[in-house]
Amino acid sequence: MPAQGLFITGTDTGVGKTVVTAAILAWLRHQGLKTGVMKPLETGVDRECSSAANSDALFLMECGDIEDDLSEVCPIRLKPAASPYQAALIENRTIEPERIVSAYRNLADKYDWMLVEGIGGVHVPITRDYRVVDLMRDLGLPAVVVTRYPLGTLNHTVLTLDALKQNGIPVKGIIFNRTRSGELDAIEQDQPRLIEALSGTEVLGEFPFIDPLDTRSFTPERLQQLESCVRFSRLIPA
Repeated sequence: MPAQGLFITGTDTGVGKTVVTAAILAWLRHQGLKTGVMKPLETGVDRECSSAANSDALFLMECGDIEDDLSEVCPIRLKPAASPYQAALIENRTIEPERIVSAYRNLADKYDWMLVEGIGGVHVPITRDYRVVDLMRDLGLPAVVVTRYPLGTLNHTVLTLDALKQNGIPVKGIIFNRTRSGELDAIEQDQPRLIEALSGTEVLGEFPFIDPLDTRSFTPERLQQLESCVRFSRLIPA
């Protein structure tokens, strides 16, 4: 098992977990840390995940120059674009959480640091009786919560943080992700301050909207720019 690791979760599907995970992965490797990545489950993809354009797992692997086999990085891949539980029902497959935990441990043995990207939010069902938050607890990793600015984010973010607290999962911090271009309005600009006040959890910064975004987006120059937006250094011990 690695000495260090993070589980990147989010308040919902589409908040930007993958792009934030990719940036943290590139940053850690740029610091000289031997870092691996895992996307334990992915839905809406074929078994081969033929393109990084439609597979989070392949996108992360290409961003981090990861040479592990896809089956190690993403052991469970399902075609229906649904929660893992529902997708498995549609495909008449059974998901075994123990297999995910075992795959993580085997992969983690190769690295000093591991990043795990979740699927959807913390209460997304993996099986009928096992949710993403249960996987987080079983892996024993602290969380980074990715959220966004639109109306409703206070509720979604606090609910996510409450669920993590109830399950004994420490939170390293919150990252706001810009999911669109343009200026924030006054209400949106105040969201990070309110989240910190309501939750007592540190907001690490704002991840900017990147367009175009591809596997070559995280150059050393871009990482330096991102460091001025997000306090990545808070994620690792001094």
